[in-house]
Amino acid sequence: MSIPDLLWLLLPVAAAAGWFAAKRSDERSGAHSTKAFWDYSSEFHEGLNVLLSDQPATPEGLFSNSSDAARNTADTHIALGNHYRQRGDMERAVFMHTSIVDNEELDDDVRAMARFELARDYESAGLLDRSEAAFKDLIQSGHQVDEAHQSLLQLHERESDWQQAIVVATAAQNHNDKSLGWRIAHYYCELALESIKAAERHLADEQLIKALRHDEACARASMMLADLALEEGEYSRANELYERVEQLRPELVPEIIDKRFDVFRKAGNASELDEFLKRIHSQRNAYSVIRSTREVIATRFNSQLADRFFKDQILKRPSLKGLRDWAHDQVELSKPGERDKVQVICDLLDKVVEDKPAYRCSSCGFQGNVMHWRCPSCGQWDSVSTIIGVEGE
Repeated sequence: MSIPDLLWLLLPVAAAAGWFAAKRSDERSGAHSTKAFWDYSSEFHEGLNVLLSDQPATPEGLFSNSSDAARNTADTHIALGNHYRQRGDMERAVFMHTSIVDNEELDDDVRAMARFELARDYESAGLLDRSEAAFKDLIQSGHQVDEAHQSLLQLHERESDWQQAIVVATAAQNHNDKSLGWRIAHYYCELALESIKAAERHLADEQLIKALRHDEACARASMMLADLALEEGEYSRANELYERVEQLRPELVPEIIDKRFDVFRKAGNASELDEFLKRIHSQRNAYSVIRSTREVIATRFNSQLADRFFKDQILKRPSLKGLRDWAHDQVELSKPGERDKVQVICDLLDKVVEDKPAYRCSSCGFQGNVMHWRCPSCGQWDSVSTIIGVEGE
């Protein structure tokens, strides 16, 4: 929004605030409402003129009049500060909000609103320590508590400070009796990832158990525990955990299908593998599941049976990926004079499939080819999932 547009927007706000101030003043003291309106309007526009100019101003000069009219301008000044923050003018944003916070003649609720926006100013400016301190002060004061908790969580997530995020999330759910167990579970999963990278597998296992205590339906924690069990050779436990992931989040099967086959192969349990293959054959599967299962059938039985399974499955659930792989199969089967033509089709399908994203965020629409438990665009947890359909799985 340009400055002229902002001015036109604020003019009716000034008029309305002036009218209400004059009405209250008239009710209490019998003063003329017209005089109250013009006194307020004059002060408002004088202050606005200073704020939108390049001249320096001081917080003391912003609310020189301690009348009700001056108090009624607070919301407008907060909005102006937010506008400056959005423009990247952090100096003026901080000035606007500080001027309200420092005015002790204003109501505590109004000053708390300004303090909350000031904390957001600090965060936008990269002053994260000051932002965190401001949010904590709000919580201690009992104002804007839910909003401050939420902003603190976002700040700690941004900094990957998962221990502090757990502390804040726990305090938040204790305050409003709204469970954040699912979110805390993800924080423990993030800590477990750090432990795995540091080769502290035992600690990672403990953190993932804590994640499931906070949210027993956390498919991510079960998946990570299954991966650890597979690496440790605990195949029975791994298989049970992968089975649980499939029950909790069927759309995650493409992420674990190769590991499930790995468990069956290393455990040497042929009967369980055959039962699993029968189950896959009887249902409509994502393409990644079809492709991996085809390879397993070819190895365990023969390529003819694998090809028949593949053809049956892509007819049940057509996809560009399936068509692409079928076309590649036809290259070797084509006559020498037709092989080049089929290869051209394969190359075109390769290009089309390569340009298609594999995952999409249900919250903001972000698309990519990497699985994220927290959307890198909007920051929502568990909102990114596999794209299902002709152009996806």
